[in-house]
Amino acid sequence: FRRHGWDAERYYAWSKELNDFAPIGSYTSSTNPFNRQFDYGPSDEDVRHVFKFSGTYQFPHVAVSGFADRLVNGWQLSSILSWQGGFPFTVYSGVDNSLSGTFEDRADFTGTNIGQAQLGSGRSHGQMVQQWFNTALFQPNAIGTFGNLGKNVLRGPRLFNDNIALVKDTRITERVNAQLRAEAFNAFNNVNFQLYTSNGSTGLDRTQADPTF
Repeated sequence: FRRHGWDAERYYAWSKELNDFAPIGSYTSSTNPFNRQFDYGPSDEDVRHVFKFSGTYQFPHVAVSGFADRLVNGWQLSSILSWQGGFPFTVYSGVDNSLSGTFEDRADFTGTNIGQAQLGSGRSHGQMVQQWFNTALFQPNAIGTFGNLGKNVLRGPRLFNDNIALVKDTRITERVNAQLRAEAFNAFNNVNFQLYTSNGSTGLDRTQADPTF
């Protein structure tokens, strides 16, 4: 939209993507070679909510001349904002209890609702890095099974970032224009996390949050 000095674009997407491929981190195209449907679920790229905003605000022109005109006119403020939900991920057992030789077994979930495993983002950064989800609700899969956990049933950290620029254009001559530019990347100093996995002593892959700035 364009109005009263604003020139901006907004974008929001709500989506759902499903497939029957093995989840990220797998070395094979199918977790259970005897049942392709075992891998049916959210794809690795399934991000449910995405919002983006980019805009520029041109400060109103002040009717002055000479040095005052060069000082107070020609200012504009711009911003690029991104917010999106987390990527899905799968918890592996870290052992070959299925005896299939693929080492793609998933963990067994011992809770009653998968929502119990999500600890949420309303905690300190240290707590999120130490444990992103409740690992006590998972255990290595039973012998002869591929695990009872669905594919990509947990969600990683969401992402938020805002870049801001303050720009001042000053005309020196008819052909020469000087620009003063101040930019702030990640202006609100928000910490965005990624996911990584490490094998615990029990053999269970425990996915944690890795801080990236």
